[in-house]
Amino acid sequence: MAAASFMNLGQSAGRNGGLPSRMTRRVVRAVTTVALFAVLLAALSGCAGYRLTTEDTGIFGDGTKTIKIKGVDNPTMYPWLPYLLRSALRDEVGARSLGVWKDDGRADYEIKLRVRHFRLRGDVRDSDDNTQLYTASMSAEATVYDGATNAVVWESKVVSYSNSYDTYNEQDAAEEVGTELVRRLVDRMRQRF
Repeated sequence: MAAASFMNLGQSAGRNGGLPSRMTRRVVRAVTTVALFAVLLAALSGCAGYRLTTEDTGIFGDGTKTIKIKGVDNPTMYPWLPYLLRSALRDEVGARSLGVWKDDGRADYEIKLRVRHFRLRGDVRDSDDNTQLYTASMSAEATVYDGATNAVVWESKVVSYSNSYDTYNEQDAAEEVGTELVRRLVDRMRQRF
């Protein structure tokens, strides 16, 4: 097809009487070589067992199992923190299609989150003495239980995250740090090792 389109270039084809120029032939060869190399690389990586981490099923299997929260241990003085973490976990599991989320009833897997550390600190104040920059840090761990036997299926190690947030609302900073921490916990759930 490409060769036929080069043959139909007419007078713009140059001195070669309608044949592609030397430069055009080089470009076609280079593109063909790159395409063949990409196909060969894809075939070899498939045979060697390599795949993208987004293709990994992780600890929950193929994404058809039901998952729910067993609980959130919250040793802090922020009563809204468990709700924030539950919502972030539900959203992350759904976005990655790890399983079917359930809010109540029996589930194949139950996840318990334990907050180990949570701190919000106002760093910068404006002229009206309102905090406008918060530093938030959080550490947590997750344990996954079998829904039928209550046996521990998987445990994460403690995951930590901290960052500064330009906001007047401390709960916005907490939501940002909590969401990122949950993402990192779910990243670990995707890895079987």
